[in-house]
Amino acid sequence: MKIENIAMHSIIKIASVLSLGLVIAVIWFSNYDRHAVEIASQEETLYGSVVLPKLRADKPVPVVIFVHGDGPISSGGYGYYHPLWQALAQAGVASLSWDKQGVGGSSGHWLEQNMTQRAEELSAAIDWISTQPKLDSQRIGVIGFSQAGWVLPTVLAQDKRVKYAIMVSTAVNWEQQGHFQTVQRLKSLGQDGEVLAQNLDYNSALDELLKQRVPYKTYQQFITQNAPQSYGGKVMSPSRYEFVINNMHVDASATLNQIQQPVLALFGDSDQVVDVQQSIDTYQSQLSGPFSYKVYENADHGLFKNEYFSGISKDSIWFGVKMNWLGADGLTEQFVDDVLRWVTTHTQLDAQGVLVDGE
Repeated sequence: MKIENIAMHSIIKIASVLSLGLVIAVIWFSNYDRHAVEIASQEETLYGSVVLPKLRADKPVPVVIFVHGDGPISSGGYGYYHPLWQALAQAGVASLSWDKQGVGGSSGHWLEQNMTQRAEELSAAIDWISTQPKLDSQRIGVIGFSQAGWVLPTVLAQDKRVKYAIMVSTAVNWEQQGHFQTVQRLKSLGQDGEVLAQNLDYNSALDELLKQRVPYKTYQQFITQNAPQSYGGKVMSPSRYEFVINNMHVDASATLNQIQQPVLALFGDSDQVVDVQQSIDTYQSQLSGPFSYKVYENADHGLFKNEYFSGISKDSIWFGVKMNWLGADGLTEQFVDDVLRWVTTHTQLDAQGVLVDGE
């Protein structure tokens, strides 16, 4: 089994070649001020951004914490978060995000982390917000993407300072997600019948080997001796291998029934990474608090429109340029609006300045 990086992982390869003009345009026309921040977490220092509305009242503003998916992602997701930042700032809401460990200025390395450590980072960010006079620590929300589905539940279950959550293209069980992704990859190659069955049997055997946490050389030898030629896929690097065997046991369902906060889950109907219906069914049956979901038509795992991005390699320069140029127009219809509506609904204050129950 190989857990592929989400779409944003590959953007790091092209970020350095995006035109300076596009970057300047994004900053120039933004309705927010972006400030560098430093957050201490465990033994590491995280560098990131707090995005504040340019036009804001004297009182503290609500804030949404952005929690990345898989891969070496920067605080701005290489442009992916900018349409959301813009919309939230327009509504008077701040955003907080940081470079993953080993990315940008952040110390450490994201491949050396497990999901518990990533949850501790989120908790450290919440603590940091409580020290900031411009941010309202009573109106904190979180939005998490893909792999963040194994990060948010732990914090939501333990920390009631978080008032709501938005889960974007998230899975529940790591091993099941990996199997689903492998099936979709093999089917996309036109496989069915005996060939598909043979490759899935091999994938299951590989999963069992990984669960034993065998040395990396043993993993390499197993692939050399057993992988069908039609299986394809890449051999994991040693660091990626360690990351997978340290995390493949995670299952968010263990904490879902402890979550009381309202949760919104958003998916694309063309997601080839996450089993959308399985995630929805699990959330519906196990979340204790209010739950809503939406599945967008003709949208992929990153909620990009198929009409613009289908068939374009996420490793290509063209993908990065197109994503930054299109901005919100490249994302599925209503995604940004739905996020904004959920956030503003759950950050309203009454005349006495008390948070109103959005449900």
